[in-house]
Amino acid sequence: MSSADQPPTQSREQNWSQVSSTVVEVAHTVDVHVQPVCFVDLSEEIHAFAQLEKFAKCESSEVIIDLNVRNTHQAVGALVRCLEERGKLPAHSGDLLRRQLLGAEPPSLFQLAQQGLHMSSGGDVLGHASGYWTHSIQGPSFIIGYTETPLLLSDEEAVAVARLAHPLNAGALNNSLTRFLVLVLTLAHDTPQVRRASEMARVFASLFADEVFYDEAVEASDRASFLEAIHRFLERQRDAAREREALHRSVRLATAATVTFFDDDNHVDGDGVAEYLGGTDGGTLSGCRTKDVTINDNFGIMNARLDRYFKAQGYSNLDTVPRWKYWLALFFRFPGVLMAADLRRRLPHYRSDWTAEWNKIHALGKYFFASIFLIFTVTLPAIVFGVIASRTTHGEIGVIECLFAQGVLGIGFAFFSAQPLMVNMVTGPTIVYIQVLYRWSQRLGFAFLPFFGWTGIWMGIFVMSYAIMNTSTLIPYLGRFTDEIFQTFIGIIFIQYWFTEFVRVTHTGYEQVLLFLVLSLGTLLLALLLVSVRGSFLLRPILRSILGDIGPALSVFIWTGLSYAFDPIDVPRLQIPGSVGYSTTTGRPWIVPLGSLSVGYVFLAIVPGWLLSLIVYIDQQVCTYIVERPENRLRKGTGYSWNLFVTGALAVLASILGIPWMYAGLPHSLLHVYALAEIEDIELMGRRWIRVLRAREVRIAALSAYLFALLIILAKPALDQLPIYVLYGFILYMGAASFLNNPLWDRFVLLFTQPTKYPPTHYVRRVPMSHLHLYTSVQVILTVVLFFVAVNFYRGATLFNTGLIFPLVLFLFVPFKWMVLYRWFPRRELRVLENQL
Repeated sequence: MSSADQPPTQSREQNWSQVSSTVVEVAHTVDVHVQPVCFVDLSEEIHAFAQLEKFAKCESSEVIIDLNVRNTHQAVGALVRCLEERGKLPAHSGDLLRRQLLGAEPPSLFQLAQQGLHMSSGGDVLGHASGYWTHSIQGPSFIIGYTETPLLLSDEEAVAVARLAHPLNAGALNNSLTRFLVLVLTLAHDTPQVRRASEMARVFASLFADEVFYDEAVEASDRASFLEAIHRFLERQRDAAREREALHRSVRLATAATVTFFDDDNHVDGDGVAEYLGGTDGGTLSGCRTKDVTINDNFGIMNARLDRYFKAQGYSNLDTVPRWKYWLALFFRFPGVLMAADLRRRLPHYRSDWTAEWNKIHALGKYFFASIFLIFTVTLPAIVFGVIASRTTHGEIGVIECLFAQGVLGIGFAFFSAQPLMVNMVTGPTIVYIQVLYRWSQRLGFAFLPFFGWTGIWMGIFVMSYAIMNTSTLIPYLGRFTDEIFQTFIGIIFIQYWFTEFVRVTHTGYEQVLLFLVLSLGTLLLALLLVSVRGSFLLRPILRSILGDIGPALSVFIWTGLSYAFDPIDVPRLQIPGSVGYSTTTGRPWIVPLGSLSVGYVFLAIVPGWLLSLIVYIDQQVCTYIVERPENRLRKGTGYSWNLFVTGALAVLASILGIPWMYAGLPHSLLHVYALAEIEDIELMGRRWIRVLRAREVRIAALSAYLFALLIILAKPALDQLPIYVLYGFILYMGAASFLNNPLWDRFVLLFTQPTKYPPTHYVRRVPMSHLHLYTSVQVILTVVLFFVAVNFYRGATLFNTGLIFPLVLFLFVPFKWMVLYRWFPRRELRVLENQL
């Protein structure tokens, strides 16, 4: 029998005995952890909104108005009995739940006597709480106690709300009086993260923290009027969502109005709750709207000029200009305007890019460790890509060429780029396309290097023309949708490289197969282990950070040493022909004989050059956008157009020298920002990220890495010690890393994850599961299509195969997102899924 059912005297005696035993066993020693509560934005999180709406509509929702009790135990007992009567809890479960919710008891008799206090007949101590909550959210005049319990008779959560007839000291930390008491109970196991007791408690805390609702709840005459107050609260959330949508539609960029690119009468730039509750009146999508100040400034510069230009032609404002005229004028009427703006923005800071904080030891330490990080993350992939290219092109492009490209082109980018934090490097797509060009040249019967050179020259011309045409205004239309597909595709390509080598090794004998598996898989597993140290509690933070940065390279060095333990088994090692010095792999001249290619093939190279320029444009601009996000706190301004122009110019130089092309790489560029900056790790509302406190924009770290790549060519004897199988293990690691740092892979895993074990990430909270899985499935299908198109070329036997056009297929994913996905999904959900890009 609960204390609320007993006569006052008996109840008081029972309470005193419980207190005495508690004092003896626990001695009132408790561990208290207090932290602020982040309220749920019900206009953003559709799951939280649905839970509250369900409570307001459910006929069996437990709401007690003016509950007359004398202490917290009686209040909890009354709420538990209501849940028992509704069949949500088994009978006589009150005592167990009270012990779970209220883990401490009133003061002892000796303490009361010392303080001159007395106990009321109901067991309530005047001025003191009669119990202390084990888990609760406390706010002004309300307490929400929550716990996970196996006692629930169904999978649904149980919530009970009581408005007390008289304010009661119910155990608030500041001894304030409580008017509303809420119990939230969920199952102890197999409960989705978004429906855990703590999450449900935050939802109701957000409700009671609303002043308008609280006033209405105090005035509610009965249960129905209380639930009606919840309905009005939800309606206000709807209205707030619609107002935000209207604000989004009305805001224009920078100094002039922008022209919309796509219209959609069904899905507008709005909010998840409005879509969940039936949408809005419709409107236009202004795709160029962004939080990036520099992009807004670029639009403002262009629109100010275009406004004057079109007004001279008789148009009243930009909104009256046909779209095709607007975009044609933007691209062709004012060439190079944004390049000039980039230079005006960055040139005043050029000196500080080299000299900033050289008098501060802490900053010098940052520069040193950032340089070490970039040396390993830039040089080793160049060696690996050189091995792949050498095998594909029979040595016409090899390790020396890749390292030379990384050094020479990197140094050029470090000196002449607008944004020095971008890490330009030899990338997987570059090697894939070199393979495509080589096989195509073999099929058509012309020399590879001259055709490679002309392809790169045309590509560089196209990329430079994109910069001159002010195409950086298209950046907001790109998004992470295409970039995630591309990143996954590259990871699959790396794994395919490893698998192809494994198949080749199987024809050389069992010893080599076992050796290949041991060295390559050992390199992979050790690299993953060392990288995972960053998130562990081993060692000191600085050592964890260093191991996380250089872990993959350290794994290569360790397994290179271990490879000598396999003697007398022959371990294939990297063999770079030629003497020590800057000679090419085959001994050819550094200048490609471009004139040896017939005129017809020179113009034929325009096709792959243009297709390749699409990849360079997408990756370069998306990478720049991610690095330049406002949350990275970069202060010197960016240079989208100038960076693109420099990348194109360096591509022309690379083509003349017969070395691989380079452009910005992810995640290396973003990690470069973090390595130089003051950062902290943040976890909030199910989302983890790195917060940049203060950024450093310098050129010295990247320049050091590029110089190292150039100088290591002189260490050919050391490079010859690297086992081929270990390098393929590093290739396998790069493939695995493409998945581990890819949101597409995280969402793909959810397709096969028990729903109750979903993590409370921001997209799980804000996007319906059906939409989340559909979006992921679309990306997976498009990744498979892209892989099939790319691989089919160099496995096919016909001349007109598909591998050459995979950049075009990738580029078409951009309009596919705007023309298809924006008709399938609300715009707000796509912004969440693309992580606010």
